[in-house]
Amino acid sequence: MTYRLLLDENIEYQTRHRLRSHGHDTEHVDDLASIGKGSDDHSIAAYCTRETRLVVTYDDDFVLEIDESAHDDVLYVNDATVSAKAVADAIHRLSSQYPQPQIRDVVYLDQWM
Repeated sequence: MTYRLLLDENIEYQTRHRLRSHGHDTEHVDDLASIGKGSDDHSIAAYCTRETRLVVTYDDDFVLEIDESAHDDVLYVNDATVSAKAVADAIHRLSSQYPQPQIRDVVYLDQWM
């Protein structure tokens, strides 16, 4: 199974490259004219809801501050020092167990590494 993902601005491009090599439909915030680098978290969450994407982030604001009723599909990495390869591979492992519609609330990717 593959995911539709939006990588937050703090996620490395190498992560996107590896996820794409696994077949995931992956966008990066920095490459989207409608959002762009520096966009607020609510705009990112709204985009993900509209486009049926999971947001991948190191930003704990998505865990602590975003209203779950507005957007609740977050793949969160608690440690920004984790390699791009480890993040991408954890997401791919998760996708082999859970289809995207089953992802609800926050998934802590650290548990999949």
